Amino acid sequence: MNDAVIVLPGIMGSELVEVSTGRTLWGMADAGWYARAWTTGASLRALAVTAEERSGRAGRIRATRLLHAPAWAPMLRGFEPYTGLVQAVRRSAADPSAVLEFPYDWRLSVEYNAGLLAIAAYEHLRRWRRHPMGGPDARLVLVTHSMGGLIARYFTEVLGGSAELRALVTMGTPFFGSVKAVHLLGTGTGAPLPLPHARLRRLATTLPGLHDLLPSYHCVDEGSSVRRLTAADVAGLGGDAHLADEAFARRERLLGTGSWETLWPSIGVAQPTMQSLVLRDGVAEPRFVTCRTDPTGRIERIDRGGDETVYREAACPAAAKPFAFVQTHGALPGTREAIAQVCAVLDHRDLGPELGADATPLSLDTADSVPAGTALDIVIGGVPDPAALDVRVVDVATGAVLPRALPVSRDGRLTVRQILPVEGLFRVLAKVDGQSAVTQLVLASDPSARFDPAEDA
Repeated sequence: MNDAVIVLPGIMGSELVEVSTGRTLWGMADAGWYARAWTTGASLRALAVTAEERSGRAGRIRATRLLHAPAWAPMLRGFEPYTGLVQAVRRSAADPSAVLEFPYDWRLSVEYNAGLLAIAAYEHLRRWRRHPMGGPDARLVLVTHSMGGLIARYFTEVLGGSAELRALVTMGTPFFGSVKAVHLLGTGTGAPLPLPHARLRRLATTLPGLHDLLPSYHCVDEGSSVRRLTAADVAGLGGDAHLADEAFARRERLLGTGSWETLWPSIGVAQPTMQSLVLRDGVAEPRFVTCRTDPTGRIERIDRGGDETVYREAACPAAAKPFAFVQTHGALPGTREAIAQVCAVLDHRDLGPELGADATPLSLDTADSVPAGTALDIVIGGVPDPAALDVRVVDVATGAVLPRALPVSRDGRLTVRQILPVEGLFRVLAKVDGQSAVTQLVLASDPSARFDPAEDA
């Protein structure tokens, strides 16, 4: 494979540094930092997008590298590092220098970051074509996760990069958006929220990048009909109507041009995933079903699942055939099976959709955070034989495996109740057979912390 490769992470998948001070604002290696940041708020205020940044004068914050350690945010949950993916891509490339990591400021818009990607991509391709292992026929392969796929698509189809593209590999990219983005904006201005969730909501309302993830498919369930979300809806939920309008326009541009022939989408499946919503009294109430209109005009509500953040059809245009893997959104790019599919594309091998077809559809459902010292309920679905199930909880900071609790059957599903003893990040792993463990990151927070709106003003 003599092509030039660029790896793009998802939202919150890049380390961010404040230029004036050199202070790292996001992407710390210290897992305990996330517990402190989301409860004290002091480390998060600088991440809010300013009026100057919204007007196009960016540069206050710089993206330095892809995540090298796990990260966590409420509702958006955990983000695993990209180290394993990048290492595998480098091994598949003709030379390690063929691979470029592209961190970006995920707070800002898809359009802004696509412009920076265009500059970096053409320069990387120019250098690689001069390399002895490259050559004039080398083209671009873009390997992306989540929001990174939207940036790559905007670059190729709106900014003209498709002329140099051989393949766009996406993992969990919300081509049609995610209801979860609405949910975290629309939990209600007066609703009592856990402390980390309240902080994320205040931050999210300022972020063009987060508004770029709003759903553009028919997802607003009105009982006898279903419609698309509007900018007015977003404003009514407490979001920014102008940012929403701009985001929907960008989505139309990146979806409405070009072909999908070079797309290789991977999607996560079998996880409980928000797919539609009901708007009520300034609150977005999520629903875990997709609304479809049958030929008679009747609304059908079907659970299509997804990767816990992006429902399966939203991650794959109808013109493309996805590769499905039983995994959560943040863990998908580090999963052995998904990495094997990426390398197959790079090596011009077709492993086919059967790569994940025989996997047990194990689902993992947990709270995203609990107070330290209290119990976390880990709910498992899709496992026919409880004896084949292996559930572990690991302290991310120390690597220590917590004493295992046995699953019990509750309401037809298996539940493991695990005490998270101290503040910090914990990785939940649920595994059956020989397939990769389905994983989720959970925060154990300070049980005494309380949200003071004046603190974050």
